[in-house]
Amino acid sequence: MKWLLLILPLLPAAAMAQAVTPNFTTGTVNSTTTSTQTVAETINIKTYGGTQFSVTGSNVTPSGNLAATTTYTVTDATKGFSYSAVTLPAGIIETQDITRTISTTSTTQSLSVFSQ
Repeated sequence: MKWLLLILPLLPAAAMAQAVTPNFTTGTVNSTTTSTQTVAETINIKTYGGTQFSVTGSNVTPSGNLAATTTYTVTDATKGFSYSAVTLPAGIIETQDITRTISTTSTTQSLSVFSQ
């Protein structure tokens, strides 16, 4: 029996669990992001036209079909007359240059909530 008393302290003791109390942590994160974008642009507009020929007048008579080479004579010399001929060659008849700047700003807000 003495030897049992000597061995008893060497035997493992039964494990005893302790109660665990959770330790929760909570929090929030606020984030704001602002971005600005600027776009500068130039718009070039060119309007092209074909050859144009026009004739106006009164008391005049053409020598043939209407064309840039047609000659005109006064119909009645005792009366007044008018004559006008306009020839526009083919090419650019109008140009427009538009320059503009567009600025935009955007803001994003976010909220994160966490717990453990």
